[in-house]
Amino acid sequence: MTLQDPQPLPPRQIVDTYTEQMYYQKNFEALEDLVADSMVRHEQNGERVVLTREQVRERIEDFHDQFRSIHFTSRKVVEDHDSVAAAYEADLVDHEGQIHTICGIEIFTVVNGRIYEVWNSPAGDGSWG
Repeated sequence: MTLQDPQPLPPRQIVDTYTEQMYYQKNFEALEDLVADSMVRHEQNGERVVLTREQVRERIEDFHDQFRSIHFTSRKVVEDHDSVAAAYEADLVDHEGQIHTICGIEIFTVVNGRIYEVWNSPAGDGSWG
């Protein structure tokens, strides 16, 4: 008898868990389970950046260094069998207590239960209309 690996979580649950663990819990050890070792970021200027998990961690830690607290709200989420697109708003509280609200769209591709690719538009100031 052989044991099979459990079925991977659905892509939306992986993306939601990524947000919870990285931005709210600051549990960077969870990257091992949530992000492929080579994650591709598609930037708006046509650049394709391949990041290791450690580079993903450093990028998120740098973001945390800029703000005292971060809260994301998904305004619209669309998903298919391996991708999740989210129109989000983020309330970012700086170290002086000022709240900065931004909005944007990110598209995640999940392969074998881990985030493999992210398309990221530049964030705009304010909330979605």
